[in-house]
Amino acid sequence: MTLAVAARRCRSLSILAIAGVLAGLPGIGMAQTKPIDDLLLQAQVAMSKGHPEDAVNLLRRAIDQAPDRADLYLLRSRARDASGKYDAALDDATKYIALKPDDPAGYLNRARIYSSQEKNAEALRDADKAIVIAPREADGYFRRADIYTDMGKLAEARADEKKAEELDK
Repeated sequence: MTLAVAARRCRSLSILAIAGVLAGLPGIGMAQTKPIDDLLLQAQVAMSKGHPEDAVNLLRRAIDQAPDRADLYLLRSRARDASGKYDAALDDATKYIALKPDDPAGYLNRARIYSSQEKNAEALRDADKAIVIAPREADGYFRRADIYTDMGKLAEARADEKKAEELDK
């Protein structure tokens, strides 16, 4: 595993941690969201321990209670992806995008799933969309570099890696 790949994986876990922190911030209806936030936290723990199926079950319960919580779909998408349930993961990723169309995380997540399925055209489309939304963030360029590498477009991959590394400084 290259250092860049390891860094991207750590960044993905950081996104999960940030989502958990944001979900727990005080807000309107805090008492109503606590049970859902507890399920989210339990799901994050299950994922960190390598139990994506447990996370999926916890998140199903949370989504039943709060079907408009985008963060729940994002994590469940990642858990389903980790379980090899790519079509279900894509459904959740698409639901997240529908709820938060201006968040590049949804497109990057869906691009990763498409890459797992070797659907490079779709993955590239989503990585490009993430870059359009957040051109000053490295994640989109790293994801697109991975896709270009899978496609054998090594010059494009190197250019995106370089751009991502510049943005990461």
